[in-house]
Amino acid sequence: MICFYRKAPLGLFLFLLTLTDVNAQQDPLYNLYYYNQMMINPAYTGLYKDVTLNLISRKQWVGIEGSPLTNFLSFSSSVGKRFGVGAMVIDDRLGINATQEGQVAFSFKVISKEETVLSLGVQGGLVNYRYDYSKLNLEYMDDEDLDMNRTQFSRSNVGTGIFFRTEKFYVGVSVPRILNVQVNDGMAASTRYQRHYYISGGFIINNTFKNLVRLKPSFLLRMMPNGQQALDINLHALLLETIWAGVTVRNFDALGANGQFQVSQRLRVAYSFELPTNSLLSQNFGSHEISLLLAFSPLGTQQKVVRYF
Repeated sequence: MICFYRKAPLGLFLFLLTLTDVNAQQDPLYNLYYYNQMMINPAYTGLYKDVTLNLISRKQWVGIEGSPLTNFLSFSSSVGKRFGVGAMVIDDRLGINATQEGQVAFSFKVISKEETVLSLGVQGGLVNYRYDYSKLNLEYMDDEDLDMNRTQFSRSNVGTGIFFRTEKFYVGVSVPRILNVQVNDGMAASTRYQRHYYISGGFIINNTFKNLVRLKPSFLLRMMPNGQQALDINLHALLLETIWAGVTVRNFDALGANGQFQVSQRLRVAYSFELPTNSLLSQNFGSHEISLLLAFSPLGTQQKVVRYF
């Protein structure tokens, strides 16, 4: 069975679909959600009074054939004082699996003040699943649980979330894809996707080193109905209101470092590097993730925004 963070030998990548009912594809994994949580929570859409374009590319376990590769592109904008709209496109590849996804998101601010925001969000879209069975090296070609005639299919999905922030802290709860995805080829049923639950939170510590540094401890908990779960524990420092630098411990079997540099008032560039601390350490060159985030304020109700969360 493939684990929550997809930390499994390559053989398990390739046989992801050969077991029924117990295996399901996982949500794409990100490290740089620290700077934009729209990919895990639709309530984050339009949370700030600006327009944001975000491109993220992640390659996990460099050096292992078939390891995950994820590309993410999002658009988000506030509309008036209480609404937010956005869209995102995701391309996620793992072994023989390739998933393309398009989602449209909307949010409504129940509370909308300068220092306090409570936002509710929903999203919906289409997910296309594709499988390249030519990458499999099978000893037996007559496995009834492996339908090699079904190379792709599409399913709609919906999600929801809630996000609350002040100047000092934030907390978010979301289920970005509520519907499980099951496929029945007439002989066997296969669960291709199970919903994920996300809980995130963090706070800012000010007055550090004469206000030259702000510290931000945070966490992200991911859970699935089958009992799989994973916990990120993060600590970030903001230097001179310009440079973020941080470390992450993931499930106590992966360690990462990341940073974001504010090139200008509009452009931010981020990079993350992660190494497993388990047996995979000697088999790959780590996981690498980059992000380009462009923020601007073309509408009269928008303004330049300082983001801590």
